Amino acid sequence: MIKIYESLSKFLQFLINVLFVLQIVLMILVFLTASYWFFDLLNSDVFSFAQPIADAITDFVRLFYDREVEVGGVYVDGTLLLFDFIALICVFLIAKSKYYIYRAIDTLTISIKQLKAQIEEQFNKELQKEVEANIKRANNVAVLVRFTAKNLLIDACWGGGDPNEGVKEKEDEAFKMFYSSIKDLAGCRFARTDDKMLILLNDFNKIDNLLSFIENSVGRISNEMRKQKWLVNANISVDVYDNKTNFKTDVYPVLERLLSLNHKNEPVCLGNFTIRYNLQAVKEFTPFMKGRYNLGQEYEVWVLVKKN
Repeated sequence: MIKIYESLSKFLQFLINVLFVLQIVLMILVFLTASYWFFDLLNSDVFSFAQPIADAITDFVRLFYDREVEVGGVYVDGTLLLFDFIALICVFLIAKSKYYIYRAIDTLTISIKQLKAQIEEQFNKELQKEVEANIKRANNVAVLVRFTAKNLLIDACWGGGDPNEGVKEKEDEAFKMFYSSIKDLAGCRFARTDDKMLILLNDFNKIDNLLSFIENSVGRISNEMRKQKWLVNANISVDVYDNKTNFKTDVYPVLERLLSLNHKNEPVCLGNFTIRYNLQAVKEFTPFMKGRYNLGQEYEVWVLVKKN
């Protein structure tokens, strides 16, 4: 359709050029014939050079009209006058025609722009779908959790005992409580490495359920430990990857570097996770950018905050 409109627009532009040339030619002929006719009445040869043109026009007009006009009691040949009159009408009609042709070209131009915009919009939609499909291939989730404990009865400034005493035991206790609460979570695999727990999920659509469960479990553990005069916090990092990604070299080191930021009790992630998460139709968390950090190289780090 665009090619048809463009071809039609070019044809109309060509037609305008032809009409413009015709308009100029008619105006010149009117000027020459009118001037020749006028000076001929005055018996002047000023425009005698236009006689061949006037004679040709006269012969042509006489094919359709052959009458003399009376001017002041004198009969003169009215063919040139008739030609000039008809030519002026044609010039006027051409001018009007050009106006409407220009409007038609403007309408075609607008239609072409609209069609191109629709095609571009459709192309962008298809491209967006393709990009989203590629992003959604990353369907695996990895969450790394670390607990840290602090005895609330011991003050770093005023003393009161060894601040490291019992910390390891409380962190282990927190891990056991945490694992006990999430071990039956469907679709997850668990592994403990040193002081961290790794959770693997192979269905990104369950990410909100997993993160909510982790947050609730961490909250219950923190409240329970506070009753025992212990402050227990959790560092949580999360990442997304596809089946072609090397987990040991490309995913787990990222999770550890995110934990090193020591953000408490809320999941932290990189931009790739945020992009994937924003494709979810329903989201229970809102990503907020925490800042840019050097984690081997500079990354944007985001925090996932639970909606109220």
